[in-house]
Amino acid sequence: MSGSGVSNESSQGSLGFLQDLDEGRDGDFNVVGRNLVNSLFVVLRSAGMHDLNNDALIRPTQSMIDAVAAFLRVFHEEASVQLIDGTFFVNKRLLRLDFSTFQNARYLRRIFEFLGVNELTFTQSLDKATLNGFLTAFVRVLRDRQGTINEYPLGSIRLRKVDVVDEGLDQDSVGPRAHVLNIYASGMLMLRSFVNDLRLGKLPRHSRVKRLCLDLIDVEPRYHNLLLALLHLENFKGNLFCHMLNTAVLSIVFGQRLGLTRNQLVDLGMAAFHHDLGWALIGTLESDASGGSGSRSELDLEGVQYSPRCTLEEMDDLRTKVAQALVRMGGFNESVINRMIVAYECQIPEDAAVVGLYYQDTGASFMTHVVRMASFYDELTTARDQRAALPPDQVMRRILDDGGRTFDPFLGKLFGNCIGAYPVGTLVELDTAEIGLVVNLPTNPVNFHRPPVKLLVDNVGRPLGDGGAIVDLDETWRGGGKYLRTIERTLPSRPFGLSVTRFFFG
Repeated sequence: MSGSGVSNESSQGSLGFLQDLDEGRDGDFNVVGRNLVNSLFVVLRSAGMHDLNNDALIRPTQSMIDAVAAFLRVFHEEASVQLIDGTFFVNKRLLRLDFSTFQNARYLRRIFEFLGVNELTFTQSLDKATLNGFLTAFVRVLRDRQGTINEYPLGSIRLRKVDVVDEGLDQDSVGPRAHVLNIYASGMLMLRSFVNDLRLGKLPRHSRVKRLCLDLIDVEPRYHNLLLALLHLENFKGNLFCHMLNTAVLSIVFGQRLGLTRNQLVDLGMAAFHHDLGWALIGTLESDASGGSGSRSELDLEGVQYSPRCTLEEMDDLRTKVAQALVRMGGFNESVINRMIVAYECQIPEDAAVVGLYYQDTGASFMTHVVRMASFYDELTTARDQRAALPPDQVMRRILDDGGRTFDPFLGKLFGNCIGAYPVGTLVELDTAEIGLVVNLPTNPVNFHRPPVKLLVDNVGRPLGDGGAIVDLDETWRGGGKYLRTIERTLPSRPFGLSVTRFFFG
């Protein structure tokens, strides 16, 4: 297991498109990246509105030149703006947009689509002559409809149409960390596109959700710790797409530990993906009297913030919307009915038990119990404006100590046995005065409070870095009976300069 130790030094590994989101180190990147995208939009818009010799082009031209220079100065690499699945990336890193940049990016996306390209690269510093040549070509294509832009000399500016493929989904071609990370990253993008299509009244590509579900199921159980580590991507937590994905990850891992069949796992995972779909439809409740889709709006790039607050009337409308959407996507069959049931039962307030929903003694379904626990776990480990995120072990303790008020007590105990009383990513202090990080699921489900731990600090306070051993807290002395190590308490990771996600993937 590759680790960074408990220190404030940043590791040098790359997390692909999720790089640096977890540590807040993407500040400089987002500033210069947003400036690059904004400047590109403004200069193209100005060129489309004015003659290129007009004084109105002076400031946008200089801003574009300065934006490219600033990017090259900070990152010492060519600046490439990519449009992937409707989302802008800079040098293959997701660009986190603010409100003004999001508005500009929407129109810039239309420009890219009109030009028939999805990548624009500044291979070196930009000068006025090169930029003017590029704008001249752009105007001729846009206004005069003369050929395609790549028919003109563009100098150090490169535009092209790049085939976007699901890289890394073939596990044989990459390492396990890259494989798991690629599944998670592509899943986030796909879910955003899926929900946006649904929100705009389009028919989503539902087969892509099932493919993602199968990819998660096919992750080898020995790498489930890597999947669970991605639940700690703090800058994405709170986003609806992240919540949908995290709930499915937890449900599938739990289901596999229970020994469910592949078909049962597919049903469980698909139900988990759709359980909170109603929150994506908030804002589309009003019927459009004209018969159009004016009441629908596309999500911004931050996504819908998962914040389940609705009146009872709005909740009824949402349930109807979700049922209609599920039938429209998947037809009317047993699998879709199961998803509808789970989506309905998961909208019950978290402090209300899922009993008495129906006539006589009928209770909530098995899948609902599992999905509700997974959803509850991800929600409470997410920071909200009104509260801080709870540590994973405290959330697990709430599930275990629920006593049947909200969750089925037997399944709650099984959930704790499978995921662990101290879930993956929990920083702990041991009775030996050592400090370590929980890095895997419990090897013995009976002793679910004794997971494998990687030692980060020894018993005299010295950081161990990559040299720290992984110890199983279920291990006893040779004579049996007494355990070698026991968890004394849990610790917050950030005061120690520890990023859980970077620890696993750095």
